[in-house]
Amino acid sequence: MSQSCFKAVSEILLPISPHTLSIVANHLENEGKVSDLGAEQKKVFDLLNEVNTVSARIPGSQASKIFCHNEIHSYSGLFGMPILFLSANPNPSQSPMFQVFFGDQTINLDDRFPVLVSCTECALRLAKDPVAAADFFDFSIKCLFEYLFGWDFVKGKSSVEGGILGWLEAFYGIAEYTGRGDHHGHFLLWLLGALNPADLHEKLKSSPGFEWPIPNERSRTF
Repeated sequence: MSQSCFKAVSEILLPISPHTLSIVANHLENEGKVSDLGAEQKKVFDLLNEVNTVSARIPGSQASKIFCHNEIHSYSGLFGMPILFLSANPNPSQSPMFQVFFGDQTINLDDRFPVLVSCTECALRLAKDPVAAADFFDFSIKCLFEYLFGWDFVKGKSSVEGGILGWLEAFYGIAEYTGRGDHHGHFLLWLLGALNPADLHEKLKSSPGFEWPIPNERSRTF
C-alpha cells in the first residue's frame, strides 16, 4: 500500500484478534450473512482485501488466480473468445537441450540423436539444477511460439509469414508444476481472421466446406 495510507489502514487492522477471525470464519462457513456481523467483525474483510492485494503476485495463491482470471476476461473483451486451448509439457530429462543448459559440453546438437547420459543421471541432473530446468522450459515455449506459431517476440505480434495455425492475434499463458515437479504451461490462442465460436459451430453443421470425410463411410457433418 502507499505510505500515505499505511497509518490509517494499520490502525484498523492491528486491533483485529485471532478470536475475531475465528468467529467470522465460522459464521461464513455456516452461510451466515455479512450484514449480521458486528462492526469489529466486518473489519476482517478489510484485512482480507489487503491479504489478496499482497498475495496477488505470489504464484499459485488464490489472489494470483483471480488476477489471471481477470486478465483473461480483459483479453476476451478485446479479442473476443479464444479460438484454441493448448497445453505444453516439454520434458527436460529426455532433452539434449536441457543437458546443455545443465552444462554438459559433450552433447553434440548437430547429431540427429545425440548421446545422452543414463536415465538415472538425467533425473539426478534435473533434481540438482531446477534453474536449468526453468531455463529449458522458457526456451522451449519461446521456440514453440516463434518457430511453429510464427510469433515475433521483438515486435510483440505475429510475423509476416505466420505459423502452422495461420497468424496469431494474441495469446495468454500461465506456467505451473505437474505432480512430479515438471514445468508445464496452459495457453489460450487468438487467431487473426478466425470465426467466432457461434459462426464456426453453424458452419460445421451446414457448410459442405466444413465436412469431415470419413474413410469408407459417407461423409458426416458435425
